[in-house]
Amino acid sequence: MFEDFKTLEKQEKISKNDVLKVLKKGAKDISIFDIMNSTNNFRQACKYVRDEYKGYFDDIYIKNFYMKVKDISSDNNSYESYINKNKFLKSIDYFQKQDQDREEIDLDNSYEKQRLIYYLICIYTTYVLDEPIHAVGSVFPGHTTVRQVGDLYYCPVKANNSNNPKAVCRYCIAHQG
Repeated sequence: MFEDFKTLEKQEKISKNDVLKVLKKGAKDISIFDIMNSTNNFRQACKYVRDEYKGYFDDIYIKNFYMKVKDISSDNNSYESYINKNKFLKSIDYFQKQDQDREEIDLDNSYEKQRLIYYLICIYTTYVLDEPIHAVGSVFPGHTTVRQVGDLYYCPVKANNSNNPKAVCRYCIAHQG
């Protein structure tokens, strides 16, 4: 998928439709079983999260994150705008490097589909939908949430994670707040 995105570099401008076309191609490789397996892995990874937050994870992260894969496949909108080519290509390089680092840990590739889902959703929400990666209402420690004020989105943890090599916050459209 990353190589498909990099071929867009040859174009003078990159449209949202160009990005969506590549995303749809990648989403075809995701089955409902992959989504179920990925959500189960996510729940297992969150088993030590305090009980008061666990309900939020299912409601927000699973419904608004993993289930967006089907939104990619069924998105038949025609987007007439272009994306920031430079920022997009930097993010693709970043995501590819991040994926390679995760692949080195995932020796049997048991999380390959989960990683693909992760990048599909990050790119779709950021570059096609112009939405933050974490959905509005996503809850963080201290019961702080991602919120929308007018056309702007605010995330309470962006500043703390923008330099985290395991996070995608640096390319999220949300502002700190």
